[in-house]
Amino acid sequence: MGFPLAGLVGIVCLSTGAVLEAAIGAHASKGQSEQDLFRSLHGTLCAGDVLLADALYCSYFQIATLQAAGVDVLFEQHGSRITDFRRGRCLGPRDHLVRWSKPETRPQWMSLQQYRGFPDQIVVREVKVDGQVLVTTMHDAARCPSGS
Repeated sequence: MGFPLAGLVGIVCLSTGAVLEAAIGAHASKGQSEQDLFRSLHGTLCAGDVLLADALYCSYFQIATLQAAGVDVLFEQHGSRITDFRRGRCLGPRDHLVRWSKPETRPQWMSLQQYRGFPDQIVVREVKVDGQVLVTTMHDAARCPSGS
């Protein structure tokens, strides 16, 4: 029979450790991936918040959605994306601003109207720190130094 599996995504306050909100869904069922569960939590975040999450959430649509809501993000670069520090506007060693283009393929979970509402490009900062490439919407290198 086996053990039941569930997907769980939560938003935790880094200053207090309190779980602010969580979403639970059936493991690997349609419409219940970690991405789907996380999208259901977007309303928990407010303008001025900073979201720290792993590479799974480092996608154009997540970043564009949160950026539009005034939420800054800091993610590890997703392994499928190539970072080329020779491109973009250099902010320092292994630190630059680049434009990400909207994917040409609309995700199945998104309506055509939603897809058309996204900007053609977003600007993100990619910085390499301790061997990891991080992606953020905090563009100001003076206010947010890379620490590399």
